[in-house]
Amino acid sequence: MADMKGHRGGTSVKQEEEPQVDSSAASFSGGQTRTDPRDNNRSVANLDAEPVQTTSSINPDVSGNNKERGQWGNRAEFFLSCVGLSVGIGNVWRFPYLAYQNGGGAFLIPYFIILFLVGKPLYFMELSLGQYSSLGPWTLFKRMCPLGAGVGVAMCVVCLIISIYYNVLMSYTVFFMAAVWKSIFLKERLPWDVCHPEWANEQCFVRANVAPPFGAMSSPIAMNGTVPILRFLWRNLSAVTVKLQPSPEQYFERYVLQSSTKERDFTLSQPGPVIWQLALCLIFCWIVVFFCLYKGIQSSGKAVYFTSTFPFVILLVLLVRGVLLDGAVEGIIFLFKPQWHRLLDVTVWRSAAAQVFFSLGVAQGPLMMFGSYNKFHMRVYKDAVIVCCLDTLTSLIASIVIFSVLGNLAFQLDVPIGTVAKGGPGLAFIAYPEALSKLPVPQLWAVLFFLMLFLLGLDSEFGLLEAVLTAFYDEYPSLRQKKALVTGAGCAVCFLLALPCITHGGLYVIDLMDTYGAGFAVILIAFFEILAVFWAYGLKRLQHNLDFMMKYTPSIYFRSCWVIIAPLILLFIFIYSMADYKPFATNDPDGKYPKWADGIGWLLALASILQIPIWAIYSVVKQSATSCRNKLLQASQPTSEWGPAVLEDREEELSYCYGQQGTTRCDSIELNRTDRGEVYNCQDGTTRLRPQGPNYCQAYDMRSGLDNPAFLPT
Repeated sequence: MADMKGHRGGTSVKQEEEPQVDSSAASFSGGQTRTDPRDNNRSVANLDAEPVQTTSSINPDVSGNNKERGQWGNRAEFFLSCVGLSVGIGNVWRFPYLAYQNGGGAFLIPYFIILFLVGKPLYFMELSLGQYSSLGPWTLFKRMCPLGAGVGVAMCVVCLIISIYYNVLMSYTVFFMAAVWKSIFLKERLPWDVCHPEWANEQCFVRANVAPPFGAMSSPIAMNGTVPILRFLWRNLSAVTVKLQPSPEQYFERYVLQSSTKERDFTLSQPGPVIWQLALCLIFCWIVVFFCLYKGIQSSGKAVYFTSTFPFVILLVLLVRGVLLDGAVEGIIFLFKPQWHRLLDVTVWRSAAAQVFFSLGVAQGPLMMFGSYNKFHMRVYKDAVIVCCLDTLTSLIASIVIFSVLGNLAFQLDVPIGTVAKGGPGLAFIAYPEALSKLPVPQLWAVLFFLMLFLLGLDSEFGLLEAVLTAFYDEYPSLRQKKALVTGAGCAVCFLLALPCITHGGLYVIDLMDTYGAGFAVILIAFFEILAVFWAYGLKRLQHNLDFMMKYTPSIYFRSCWVIIAPLILLFIFIYSMADYKPFATNDPDGKYPKWADGIGWLLALASILQIPIWAIYSVVKQSATSCRNKLLQASQPTSEWGPAVLEDREEELSYCYGQQGTTRCDSIELNRTDRGEVYNCQDGTTRLRPQGPNYCQAYDMRSGLDNPAFLPT
């Protein structure tokens, strides 16, 4: 049963209209919805009386909406923001290259298993907890289960790490857009359709259906586009001194990233200076993020109407074009046909789990933040299911587009798909431009595509950075009065921390941050999140919260996944990953990653993971009990501040709890307004007064069964 302590603040109790029961919701999400006996017999009376004027640190408003903190303008803003967070660059950039790297269909099997048994249940849980408490992750865990306060802090650290390199990926899209506009103004081909002597070397070649633009200046190898020559050279690489690279790959590596030049190749140990072109693009990205966030959800909530819907149009166009290419079917088969032996590789399972968390935003904090801006009684289980389905569908569409292009390239070169392109984080920035080159009026589609990619990243960046800012606003409410200053400072700090990512070896830095900061760490954070919520706070308490807030009882599917299945899967993946751990350097034949690279990666992971034990120890030490056992028990219980943020929701929950528990001291409560305060007339004959002064109202503590003097302090 939820803890009923510590409800702060005072205001009039003005009854809101009960939300209508959604008859389709139970069948849609595997739970039960029902009409509530509270609708027919409420014990709260005289609701239109004058409010009792009190002081409060929470300052709830009389309408039941926490206006000081802010709320979504409507349900559509919340839903589209969730879609924008989950459907982002992670679907278009990260999912395809992980699928290509981990055996295509062999990656999809663990992905769907983890999505169904871990991702979807945690998605719904995080939205619900955020909505119930109206808090971001840090303060939420600090009040719900102080022992798990470090989980909320760790989520904020992960959000910060991801938001840093996420905006770097967005800067790549800005660079591509600028290059396309330049080609339009100069009436040239798309810049990656040629092997320009400014950046190309003798390994560069252009696809068979693209004519050479520079004649004799173009690469001496295969520049006439004849397929037989390309096939001969690719199949007989041992007989030649160079390995061919398609022009989009060289354009990305040698011109955009500048990771290789005619003089030298850059590595993680020798990253080179900052690339000023990318630095300008990154500044532009952070300026856009600032203007979309400086007012909080009031500004980002309006932006998502366009940024969350437009990308689907472009993806569908690329999907239609991709599947019509020669050899596309073989590429799609490679995507969906499992390589069964790869299922025994724990790296595939770890990558699948990390992708589920990365894409959905689970165990990172943004979902709790989004839920915290909802109206209290809004039912979010249907939204959770729809967003999870849209996220998976978008990942599959993006993967089909990329694998169609890879299948077409393999068809032209007559080689296996698994060897046709270099995997890794840059795959999407190589395969998508290739697909764009094959469309009619490619410049138009290139502009629209990279605009789409930018908007996808912008949506996710909103959620990631806003989760960190909201955590600070909840912990230090005075900062809400300086949102523009705090947001600007946050963007500036993130820009400075991202500078290593835009050096000549920046992509290797991003790879480290993505693998450790958003991979290993998130899996462990999710495990401890489950322990804090379902084993410390308790499944029964959460069920009560959902029953009161949404009139919804989680099904056996949700309950079994939350308590048993999800933690066992995560623990198995993490332990098996550690047992089979291989440093970056062992899988790096090109020598791009030095031996100390993994040390840097683990420092990134530990920056978030160590928050969990540090804050747990702190929360135990500061408890008032004398013995260690009692300190530990106190730290695992909700604090007096835990509960709904708005006073009328707290009072409604109190009435609801008493109506559900026949053994409580006050089986029914009549709430009357007087000039002095609020009077509770209990069935045991006592009258309990909450006056305007500093006195407290004695109330029944649902957690311990004892009188709790800390309930509803004025």
